[in-house]
Parts: sequence; C-alpha cells; structure tokens
Amino acid sequence: MKPKELKKLSGQKFSKKELKKLSGQIRRSKEYAEWKQKVMDRDDLSLKSPNVHHRKPFKKILLDNGIQTLQQAKDCKELWDISNGRTIGKGEHRILSLLERISSITPGFKMSLEEFLGKVGEK
Repeated sequence: MKPKELKKLSGQKFSKKELKKLSGQIRRSKEYAEWKQKVMDRDDLSLKSPNVHHRKPFKKILLDNGIQTLQQAKDCKELWDISNGRTIGKGEHRILSLLERISSITPGFKMSLEEFLGKVGEK
C-alpha cells in the first residue's frame, strides 16, 4: 500500500516508515511467535519451510483497528485470531504478499491462485 492509501484506510496520519517499524515490533513479539505456532499446530502440515500468513492482510488489521503501538497490537483480538491464519510454504508466502500489494488483482484470481498453490504443495 502506498502512504496515501494508508491514511485513507485508517483515517490516521501514519507514515510508511512508522507502520513498517510497528509491524517489525509485532512480528518479533512473543505473542506473534505463539500465534504462528498455534496456527501451524492447528494445520498440522509437514512443510519443509512453513510460514504463517494472515488471511486478512496484516497491515489492514493494524489500520482497521487503529493500532499505533505494540500494546494496542497485543490487546487486538483480531490480530491473534488463529482462524485468520493459515500455514503455507515460504515461497507461497512471498507470492501472496506480493499479490496483496497489487491493488488491481481480483479476489477470484487470488483465490484461484491460492487453490493452485495448495494443490502444488500437496504433491
């Protein structure tokens, strides 16, 4: 998302640099590590390089909930909801993260791609 889009979504003044810093703090937190482990345990997949991806984009959760501090993130139920996470391979995570940055992609295409990647991972 571009900085202007961040302000539009959140109604707050949030620079890209500030959001990146906060995202890093959250991703390095004990709570994030525990959330990832719970999602991987639930999915019980044996992937070589597992990663956990938020179904609703991580940044969107931060913006929708007005999260500006690590403490606010720790108190946000939506951020730690394991039903909003899925275990995927490292390469798949990179592709999904890139696709989320493309605003013109349709939900149908994204869902088709996710299904395709899931089938490829099963082989």
